[in-house]
Amino acid sequence: MARTHQAGRARRAPVSHYVLAAVFGVIGTACLATISGLTNPGSFWPVFAITAFCAAYPATALGAKMFVTGHTVTVDAHGEESVEVRWMERAGAGAFLDVLVATTLGVAALLITGFEVKAVAVLIGLAAFSVVDVGLRYLIIKRQAS
Repeated sequence: MARTHQAGRARRAPVSHYVLAAVFGVIGTACLATISGLTNPGSFWPVFAITAFCAAYPATALGAKMFVTGHTVTVDAHGEESVEVRWMERAGAGAFLDVLVATTLGVAALLITGFEVKAVAVLIGLAAFSVVDVGLRYLIIKRQAS
């Protein structure tokens, strides 16, 4: 776990580091949006705008992580030993087995039926299933611990 206060006082990064984080976010967003737009030349501006909208927050957050948090966050030496981390590890391990079984059953069903599915749809479905599975398992483990 991380704490943002040390001995009751909030720590701040130099203003230049906040500026660097913002600049990193703008440049990262512009690069991703431009690359995405160039791969779709017939609809450059809509693709550019959608990509920029989706990438702005993660790019800026990455910039903040790189340039700001080193000054503002004190890392807890025992943070990896927290009960929440153990719950997440248990949830992830259980979800991995669920995804493995679901994938195996899905492949078997496709082989038997001869039905064809686009790989992108299958990968999106597996990713969504994984996220939901881990989230539900975490909530169940947390509720059982209470």
